[in-house]
Amino acid sequence: MMLLIVSVTLILSFFITSFVRRTAIKRNQFDIPNERSSHNQPTPRGAGLAVVIAFTFGLIVLLIRGDLKPEIFVAIFLPGLLVAIVGYLDDLGKVTAARIRLLAHIVAGLIAVYILGGLPPMPIFGETLNLGLLGNLIAVIYLVWLLNLFNFMDGIDSITGIETLSSCVIISVLLINRTAGDQWQMPMLLASAVLGFLYFNWPPAKIFLGDIGSGYIGFTVGTMSLVIAKTEPLFTWAWIILLGVFIVDATVTLVRRLITRQRVYLAHRSHAYQHLATNSSQHLKVSLGIAAINIFWLAPIAWLVVDQQMQPIIGVAVAYAPLVVIAIYFKAGKTAS
Repeated sequence: MMLLIVSVTLILSFFITSFVRRTAIKRNQFDIPNERSSHNQPTPRGAGLAVVIAFTFGLIVLLIRGDLKPEIFVAIFLPGLLVAIVGYLDDLGKVTAARIRLLAHIVAGLIAVYILGGLPPMPIFGETLNLGLLGNLIAVIYLVWLLNLFNFMDGIDSITGIETLSSCVIISVLLINRTAGDQWQMPMLLASAVLGFLYFNWPPAKIFLGDIGSGYIGFTVGTMSLVIAKTEPLFTWAWIILLGVFIVDATVTLVRRLITRQRVYLAHRSHAYQHLATNSSQHLKVSLGIAAINIFWLAPIAWLVVDQQMQPIIGVAVAYAPLVVIAIYFKAGKTAS
């Protein structure tokens, strides 16, 4: 039955993406290239709507089947809807103030963490610690940062689709092999919703996610990791490891821009992946390179963590160390000349 649900979710995403693309073209809703863009052709945007609708459909089916608790559905759906609406308005140019978007993101994070009952006790340095109010604050910051870093990193063809698809499938496989529950179904549904869109975003992209999609995916990935942490806290660490490329590139870029006193709230083209993808012919190489890192480097470390053969903090450190070196080497945070 789950195979049917995943298949319908994928097909729904595919056809809604096609519809959104045709509608965007008719309404002249294009992403116009500028000096900060990594593409050179006007391209329709807003395909994130297909991901939102298809994934929500899958969640509703799980809810009806009794495979998803109502409070979990609400924790994912309600704040995710807020994030999607703000992203959609931003795509239309109707919400351009960064502080308004950030406030909405924080509110969404607070809603999700509140419904989930806060950050559960987490394994840290060999001990399971209940961080209380501080943990809840960290959880909100975590959700807001994931939301925004997915937005930051969604700058070349297929990069967000491939990152989401690979990390969600790997997490699902780990959950199937290491747990007896059905929590693997949520990330697998998101993977299928993204796969339906990815067909149209394969280089050269026929449509972009837009902020409605990139921010929603980042926030939803974070929320799902907190949901899974309620019963399987090690899997939150596994997801943090698997998102290493996005987290490291975005974080190193932000830190370097802060240190050099650049205006971090302005759009730019200084991520490591953007320096690598200097023209459209390199987009697929960079995106597939990220998939390779996820599969052959980060996935084994995530497995060692969930299998309790490696401490979570050590796993993150081992996973991130070469990624930091790579990000610095490829000039993350430095303005392209």
